[in-house]
Amino acid sequence: IGQNPNRQSAAPQFSDVVLTCVTHLPSMTGYHARRFEVVKTCLETMRRNAGGEYTVMIWDNESCDEFRDWVKNIYQPDVFIQSINVGKTLARYTLARMQDPKKVFCYCDDDILFYPNWLKPQLDILTTFPNVAAVTGYPVRTQFRWGCENTKRWGAEYGKMQVGKFIPEQWERDFCVSIGRDPEWHINQYTKDDLDYLVEYNGIKAYATAHHCQFIGYSQVIGMMREGDKMAMGDERPFDEALDTVGLRLATTQRLTRHMGNVIDDQLRVEVNKCLSTQVRGT
Repeated sequence: IGQNPNRQSAAPQFSDVVLTCVTHLPSMTGYHARRFEVVKTCLETMRRNAGGEYTVMIWDNESCDEFRDWVKNIYQPDVFIQSINVGKTLARYTLARMQDPKKVFCYCDDDILFYPNWLKPQLDILTTFPNVAAVTGYPVRTQFRWGCENTKRWGAEYGKMQVGKFIPEQWERDFCVSIGRDPEWHINQYTKDDLDYLVEYNGIKAYATAHHCQFIGYSQVIGMMREGDKMAMGDERPFDEALDTVGLRLATTQRLTRHMGNVIDDQLRVEVNKCLSTQVRGT
């Protein structure tokens, strides 16, 4: 009856940097029995440790009511999309397409731990290196195996390239624990002959690869990746390779984020407590 009272209302404005996460917690049993703590830790450290006030968008793929209630009533993101389970890759692509093409799109899976001031070093790389497709704060040695050929070629031609083993062994061990892989086999056999590629450009160093579980980039670039995304269900390699064809994939030399897996064990809890207790100044 009458005129819509919201007809003169303006749509909310997003910040220049948008933090996004795709969540999926269908139950509190079995594999997911201890994931509620993992996902809450991910979302809380992502926002509080970014070092500023940014728009936060959460896309939820058909989680249980208990988790959705926590997001709506306790976490309270700027945008909360409650979807049927369309899969992580379609959700990620859609989030990127929902934003202004020039916005900085920050993406993470729902099991990532964010260290204090995780964002600025990634932004420094994004804005210093030319034609960057994605920057991650999670350097992992196996990521040099694919989706970085263009980046390595560019680094050898236009930057100062170093090749060797620079990523600390403990980071590799932590990575293995988070995915259920034997660290000794991984280090002594699987990646025994693998090397790290470190590029310096305009005074900033970065590894010549990125990780798909956490990265930042411009929305217009990530929004181009639908074809790679469609093939990435259960295998992110096509997504990584597609990004490498359009721009550089880079990683910080510091470990600013890391994969937690589905359980926070005693060793990881020490890091989690640090990340949740540190007061981060705005940037």
